[in-house]
Amino acid sequence: MNTPERISQLAGRSRHPITSLLALRVWQAGAGLVTTLLAAHAMTPELQGWYYSLLSVASLYTLFDLGLSTVLVQLAAHSFIGLRWTSGNRLEGETQAHFKSLLGKSVRWYAIATVAFLVLLLPGGWVFFSEKASAGMSWKSCWFALCTLTAGGLIALPFLALVEGSGEIAQVYRVRLTTSILGSLACWAALVTGSGLWAVTMMPAMALCVPLVWLACCHRPLVAIARENPDKTYRWRQEVWPLQWRLAINWLCGYSITQINIPILFNMQGAIVAGQFGLSLTVVNTIGLVAQSWLLRRVPGMANAAATRDWRRLDRLFLRDFSITLSVCAAGVMTLLGLVWLMADQPIVHRLLPWPELLGLAIFACTSQFIGGLALQLRSFRREPLVWLTLIATLVTVPAALYATRHYSSAGLIAVLAGVNVTLNLPASIGIWYRCNRIWRATE
Repeated sequence: MNTPERISQLAGRSRHPITSLLALRVWQAGAGLVTTLLAAHAMTPELQGWYYSLLSVASLYTLFDLGLSTVLVQLAAHSFIGLRWTSGNRLEGETQAHFKSLLGKSVRWYAIATVAFLVLLLPGGWVFFSEKASAGMSWKSCWFALCTLTAGGLIALPFLALVEGSGEIAQVYRVRLTTSILGSLACWAALVTGSGLWAVTMMPAMALCVPLVWLACCHRPLVAIARENPDKTYRWRQEVWPLQWRLAINWLCGYSITQINIPILFNMQGAIVAGQFGLSLTVVNTIGLVAQSWLLRRVPGMANAAATRDWRRLDRLFLRDFSITLSVCAAGVMTLLGLVWLMADQPIVHRLLPWPELLGLAIFACTSQFIGGLALQLRSFRREPLVWLTLIATLVTVPAALYATRHYSSAGLIAVLAGVNVTLNLPASIGIWYRCNRIWRATE
C-alpha cells in the first residue's frame, strides 16, 4: 500500500475524532464546574488548599513520563505507515517489527518510571506535607493511595499513545472520556458523602482501571506484543531520545512555571491562597483543554504530512484548526472574566483569585496556548526547537516568581508569569517557528 493510500486509511479510521475530543473537553469543563461547586460546599478554604496541593505534587508524574507519551504519538504516526489494524485489532503489514519494538521498549520505560515515581515521590511528599499538617488533618492514607494509583496509571500511557498515533484518535478519546466521566462521578460521590481529601484519589483510580479494562477487552494482541522481547536493533537513542529529552525539559519547565506554584504558595502563603490559585488555574486550564481539541485531532495527520513532505496538507491541517483553537480559548477566558465580574458578591467567586489576578492568569494561559500550538506543529518534523527558549524563560521566571510569591503573594506570582510570557516567550516563539518551517521545508 503506497503512502497516499495509507494516509487516506488513517483519515478514515479516525473519522470525526473532533466529536470524541469535544465530548471529552466539554465534559471536563462541565465536570470541573460541578467539582468546583461541590468542593466549595463540602470543603473549608483550608481543606480546598490541601486538595489542590496534593493534586499538584502528585502531578509530578509528568516528569517521570519525560515527554514520552507525546513523542510516541508522533513516532507511531510515522511508524504506522504501511501497517493497518485487522479484525480483532491485530497488526498487519510489512513493517510490524519496527512498531512492535517501539511498543515493547516504551512499556519497559514506563515500568521503570512507575517504580521510580513511587520510590521518590511517596516519601518526598510525606516529608513536605508533614511540615504543614495541622492538628486533626487526616491526609497520610490519602497521599499513599494517591501516589500508588497515579504510579499505576503510568503503565497505560504507551498503549494509549501508540494507538492514538496509529490513527485511532476517536477510540483513544472515548477511553479518556469514559475515564473522565467515571472519575468525576466518583469524586462527586466522595465530596457529597463527606469523604474530604479522599476525593483526590478518585480520578487517578479511574485513570488506572478504565484503560486496563479497555486493553483486556479490545487490545489483548497489543498487550501480548508488549510482553515480547523488543527487537534489539531498534535505535531508541537515535529515534526516540533526541525528541524525548527536549520534551522532558519542556515538561519540567512547564511544571516549574505552573503546577509547582501551588505547593510553593501553600508553603509561603498558606493553604487558603494556594486553594484560590489552584482552583483558578484549574478553571483556566480547562478552557485551554477544550480549545486544544481542534488542534490535537490533527497531530497524526500533521506528522504524516511532514513525513511525506506534503506541505500544503500540513498547512491546511494546522492553520485552520489553530485559528479555531485560539478563538475558543479567547472566548472562554472572556466569558469567565465576565461571569466573575458579574457575580463578584457570590461566595463561590471568593474561592477564586481576585479579578485582576484572574485577568493576568488568563493572559498567561492564552499566550501559552498560542506558543503550545506552534510547538505542536513543529513536532510534526520530530523536532523540538523551542526547548532552549523554554529553558531560558524558566530560568528567568522561577527565581523571579519565588521572590514575588514571598513578598507579593499570588498577585506578584501572576505578574511574573504573564510578563515573561508576553515579553519573551511569545515573540521569540513566533520567530523560531517561522525560521524553522522555512529552513526545514527546504532541506528535509
